[in-house]
Order: sequence, then C-alpha cells, then structure tokens
Amino acid sequence: DAQVGDEITLLVPVVGPQGSGAVAGVDLQARARSFLVSGIFEVGLPDHDNTLAMIHLEDAAALAGTDGAPGGLRIEFTDIFLAPVRAQQIARQLEAAAQVPGAPGQPSGFAVSDWSKEHASYFRAVRIEKTMMTLIMMLVVAVAAFNIVAALVMVVNEKRTDIAILRTVGLSPRAVLGVFVTQGVFIGWFGALLGLALGLTLALNVETIVPALEAFFGVRIMDPSVYVISTIPSEVRWQQVVGFTAAALILTVLATIYPALRGAATEPAEALRYE
Repeated sequence: DAQVGDEITLLVPVVGPQGSGAVAGVDLQARARSFLVSGIFEVGLPDHDNTLAMIHLEDAAALAGTDGAPGGLRIEFTDIFLAPVRAQQIARQLEAAAQVPGAPGQPSGFAVSDWSKEHASYFRAVRIEKTMMTLIMMLVVAVAAFNIVAALVMVVNEKRTDIAILRTVGLSPRAVLGVFVTQGVFIGWFGALLGLALGLTLALNVETIVPALEAFFGVRIMDPSVYVISTIPSEVRWQQVVGFTAAALILTVLATIYPALRGAATEPAEALRYE
C-alpha cells in the first residue's frame, strides 16, 4: 500500500492520432506521469477507499491531453427523479443544435447520461427485489387470512350445538353469519392495525433503534467494510402503506365469508340429533 511520501507512476490510456495504434482500428497511446503521495484519506466505504485517488486538475488535464479544456458538464437537480427526463431533453436540444450548419459551439461527439443509466443494473436488481418483497408480503397476508379461516372453521365445528340451540330459539341464519363475520373482522383488523402501528414505529425510528441494537449485541448490522452504506435509510411511503393495509383488511374480510356461511347453514335438527 502507498504511504505518504511515496512516489507512484500513473499510466493512462488515451486516444492517439489516426493510424498510431498498435491494433488496427484502435488508436490508443499511453501517457505516464509520476506523482508524490501527499496525503491519505479514508471515508469508511470500501468502494471509495480502494479505488478513489485525487490529483490536481492541471495534472489530470495533462494526462488526458485536453489542455485544461473541460471534458464534461455535470448538472445536479433538486429532484433526482427528474434527471432521466431532463437528460433526454438536453440530448434532444444538443442533437438539434448539431444539425444547424455553421452554428457556433456546434457540439460533436457528445454523450448525455444520468444516474439511472450509469447504475441501470443496480436499480434493475433493486426493482426485482422490491417486486419479490411485495409478493412475499402478500403471501404473509394470505397465510394470515388462511389462519383466520382455519380458526373460524374450528370455532364453527366446536359451537355447532350452541348455534343449533340459538337457531331453535329464533336466531336467524343472517344473525349467525353476522356473528362470525364480526369475529373474523375483529381478529383480522386488530392484527392489521397492530402491525401497521409497529411497522410505522420501526420505520420512523430506525436510526435510533439500529444503533441501540448494535450497542446491545455488540455487532455492526451495516458494517461499512462490507456494505456500501453504513446506516439503514428509512422512508415512509404512505401510498404503499395504505395499499398494503387495505389489502390486508380486504383479505381478512373475505377470509371470514366461508366459515361464516358454514356456521349460518347449520341445521338445528342435524346438529342436535346426537346430543
């Protein structure tokens, strides 16, 4: 590893004059320049600490052969999600300017890119993971709904005699249906709202909870030497919160229909025959 005071040689490939390349159709040359290590910085992220070095702008221009002329322009937007749209607009404007004969400052060989293109594979992987997490969440809700169905079916089987007695004293099938629907909805909605409260509490306080867990167990959950990030970011997206909560509530209501209908269809004479 380089230390302060060491001299290192930086070799940079550059495009040379036409026909100067050793490979047909590829005109590449190499420029070398020696540098003295004047300092070492560390940010705690391996991708930066292992690959990032800084040199003077004039030295970089000499290595690139640009004579100090800027080789690119970086634009920062307040809303990062507007970058892909703005990049397309800028590209169209540059293409239109390039087609104007004799236009001053006519661009040539330009390329417009944005963060969504430069890290396309990463964000594609994130999108796939998000889709899979959505499916997993829906499966969890479905399993909970099946548990409600199973629990209510067991209650109906255990209470067949009680249902039959109530039916004989005048309780209507609709009233029996309402009893089991109310019971199932209460269980499902109580669980959904409790999960919503716990989830929001965790999401809104993750920056406090994670350090507390790390201090209690003596481990780093997001070790910067392993992961690109050192903290777990959290953002509550209310549209998704409302969507998942609504899906859970609707599924719990639907889950009560079958056992409630089964309880309402209980025949008093059949249920009391062997009692």
